[in-house]
Amino acid sequence: MVHSEQVETYCEKAKRGESADVVIYSVIEQGGVVRYELHTDGDDMDAIVSTVRWTDNKPCMIYYHKFKVHSWKYTEKGYFFIEEYHPPGFDGPPGEKGFRVKPLDRQLRELNQKYVLPIGYRLNNMLIINWKEEDYSNLNFYDLYELKYPSIYGKEIPYAMKEGAEYQIPKEEFESVLQTLFPITSEQIQKNAVYNPDTQSYRYRPRGLYDCEFPYEPYPEVISYEELGDGKLKLVVEAVWEIEMLDQAFRSELVVEPLEGGKIHYVSNTILSPEEDEPRWYVPRLTDEQWREAYE
Repeated sequence: MVHSEQVETYCEKAKRGESADVVIYSVIEQGGVVRYELHTDGDDMDAIVSTVRWTDNKPCMIYYHKFKVHSWKYTEKGYFFIEEYHPPGFDGPPGEKGFRVKPLDRQLRELNQKYVLPIGYRLNNMLIINWKEEDYSNLNFYDLYELKYPSIYGKEIPYAMKEGAEYQIPKEEFESVLQTLFPITSEQIQKNAVYNPDTQSYRYRPRGLYDCEFPYEPYPEVISYEELGDGKLKLVVEAVWEIEMLDQAFRSELVVEPLEGGKIHYVSNTILSPEEDEPRWYVPRLTDEQWREAYE
């Protein structure tokens, strides 16, 4: 964030019960700007949110919303969270919004963009479990196949996401996707997926109604890194979960190996915290028994 001191001053005054104002601008990927105008009288905090996009080279307001901030906090890590109250049963977007006030080092942002964001926390468990080159048993290869297939083959997965559907993926197709991610052998993949040696194919069951995932997962950020002696990088990754107003919902240590031609191998992931609680946003795929109960 540019001019982060303005937001820090605003939060300090609000905490002391003083009157204060601040305006935050957020550039959105689709083009345009979201403006957050915040005011506190020392007791209550109000927010006005407006979105502007350019049409025919002219700014056009496409959204305007005013609300009373139900809760807010500024974290030691440098995140400013605000919450708009929604009653139980509300089915619209979440009311929480987070801003990273203290800027991350540019190199950390670049490492995150290159190595971590392409994996993320959506519909896969790669960053939230312990695994290593010698043991991939905790990873769900089907999640990762779905995640990486489009970027490798340049098209969507050619298997319809039908409830209760079951397909056979050719051995080379399935393994080639995973081998772009890991230094993994065919034997290791076969050991951790349902492989049919007679047809040389892998059984594939798309996710359905019974194992769909909650839509508002966290996003990762790299907060530190270390260059290892063998050319690998050790990245400390933290999950920022806006809807829970948490700037460190999960923490892990990811080791990656940069390869020639811009390619990457992921080497291991180690949970740092929390060690016991499984992240609530991830929904495991149905087991064989659960699948039979649901669809047979």
